[in-house]
Amino acid sequence: MTRQRIEELLVSVWHWLPVRGKVLLVILAVVQLYWVWWFFVYYVRAPIALYQKSATPRDTTRTLDPAYPEPIDDEVLHFLEACENRLLAMGFCDPHRTTNLTTYPLTLVASSMEHPEHGDHVLIIGCRPPREASDRDVSSIAFDSEFADGVRLVTSNSRTLRYWPEAPLIDHVRLADVGNVTELYRLHQRRVARRAVKVKQKKITRGRTPAQRLVFAKRRHIDLHKHLVRSRYWRRASGGLRFTMRGAVFSAWRHVFPWRSIDQWWVRRRARATMRLA
Repeated sequence: MTRQRIEELLVSVWHWLPVRGKVLLVILAVVQLYWVWWFFVYYVRAPIALYQKSATPRDTTRTLDPAYPEPIDDEVLHFLEACENRLLAMGFCDPHRTTNLTTYPLTLVASSMEHPEHGDHVLIIGCRPPREASDRDVSSIAFDSEFADGVRLVTSNSRTLRYWPEAPLIDHVRLADVGNVTELYRLHQRRVARRAVKVKQKKITRGRTPAQRLVFAKRRHIDLHKHLVRSRYWRRASGGLRFTMRGAVFSAWRHVFPWRSIDQWWVRRRARATMRLA
């Protein structure tokens, strides 16, 4: 059958269809075009955009000196102070605030504290997202504990999706629905107690001076970067790190169905298992 014959057959079928059939056919065609465009944007264009993104700059984390206060966004400051006061009452000590921003007011500030008796560490992330994404709550609290075999248990209430797989020696459970700091720490302690039966817990210390605590924070960042390079999500480049094609594709696809659903299902499953410990 020639191409001309096929075209004539399609035209005759179109004229034969009733009005409702033509409308339905047009609607189906529009829907198919929408899905083709959606697939192109999220599965093709997004990975290419990430891959072409400029290099991630090297770590520029710096200490916020309490003697020379810098303007902090009101929402971020309120979150930090509320969490720090609650943690101080729970036995944590010596808040150490850091940021990598240089524009004011500061919309991203981290505060780390440690528990001298239990040996646990906590990282508070106070963040105000851009106005166009103001409905997302990206501030979070993460407790972590280390063990003699090198494994680190992390319990957080982070709501952000994972862009990359966890490091092999990090066991991270996200309890996004637990906003109470005391309750979150209690659940973390239950996880630590279960593992401490078999493996001895190591006390985490950040050092005594602000300079030593800044080195501790930077070392954590370096460990994350090494993991991303080993997992082939990032690659070393002049001026910092850049996405590999593998990292660009998987990072973009983690926010698209069905990868997002699978990721959220796994996070909820781990969260339910942790809640049962209570």
